[in-house]
Amino acid sequence: MPVAGPGEALLKVERVGLCGTDYHIYSGTQPFLTYPRVMGHEISGTVASIGEGSAFRIGQLVTVNPYIACGRCRACRRGKPNCCRNISVLGVHQDGAMTEFVCVPESALVDATGLTPEHA
Repeated sequence: MPVAGPGEALLKVERVGLCGTDYHIYSGTQPFLTYPRVMGHEISGTVASIGEGSAFRIGQLVTVNPYIACGRCRACRRGKPNCCRNISVLGVHQDGAMTEFVCVPESALVDATGLTPEHA
């Protein structure tokens, strides 16, 4: 069982979508990752554990922005995390969600209240 660190949430994975990236990983033709790797970056999950004072609550359905910015590089400091010099993609640069539980930064969570796990 993974343990969430500071600023992270532990999610019980509900659904994982497949896309072209996953097929490239499976076929061994995805150039930006090292094997072995747990795939899965299109995620919906239920918050299983989260730090005190979070805007999210245990049992809440969320989806995840799989592009994890470092928060320290010049682009991040200028409010442009999509241009992060050290960006890490779940399921590509770090293990993803094709597992029962996964830890992700709380900043990557997106409230999916009102959606089904499939829609999220």
